[in-house]
Amino acid sequence: MATVERAPRVGATRRVRAALSLLALCPVVSTTVYAAETAGVVAYRVRYQVSYRGIGGGQIEASLQPDADGTWLYETHAHPNMLGRLAISEAAHERGRMQITADGIRPLSYDYDSGSSDHSKDIHIKFDWDHLRAEGSHQGRAFAFDVTPGTQDTASVQAAMLQSLAAGRAPQSFRLVSSGKLRDYRYWSEGTARIKTPIGEFETVIWANQGDGSSRVSKVWHAPALGYAPVQAIQYRDGRAELQMRLITLEQ
Repeated sequence: MATVERAPRVGATRRVRAALSLLALCPVVSTTVYAAETAGVVAYRVRYQVSYRGIGGGQIEASLQPDADGTWLYETHAHPNMLGRLAISEAAHERGRMQITADGIRPLSYDYDSGSSDHSKDIHIKFDWDHLRAEGSHQGRAFAFDVTPGTQDTASVQAAMLQSLAAGRAPQSFRLVSSGKLRDYRYWSEGTARIKTPIGEFETVIWANQGDGSSRVSKVWHAPALGYAPVQAIQYRDGRAELQMRLITLEQ
């Protein structure tokens, strides 16, 4: 995430990042199987086709993979088409580092680089769990919060959701450090559906979420056969579908 007037700006990079927070993303179709799995979270790479109000904006690629030091990395990269480049740079990317254990997901750091030379839209977060603090900057403004165990960022919440679903739990809410604020997101189930993708059809469970005070609702279709990796996500605003992402390739 109509008529073609100009490339949809979607609040420029902000809504693209919101879509990235729904999912995670691979350049070519592959059947490679990785042994990487920790506490119910399976490593994966996927790529999604992105559109906004029916207008194609390109693709987004991401991965959730273990690192050599035992932590996990969630990374995304934008691959906008010609129209999409008016809303987001090809150099835009995000990276979240976290610890994954049977006790839960603990974010360590989060960085979003808009790809712009002035860095005015960049975001940086560092978590200090010894002192229960999160500090960083959002679009040039510094912030610092006291946090409680279980607080996530927009990258680590992906792993937290996958871990909850794999364990058979029904997540009800997550507290996130997002957009330079502490925000509570409510989650609820919306049943099941069979979704057709270029790599096959999958039975999915549908989960929706909404931030407190927000008019936007995000719905994600998770496939149990793929370790609950998302195969589709749609963001709605005031009931109208805006940003949509559909799986086109998967690597696990």
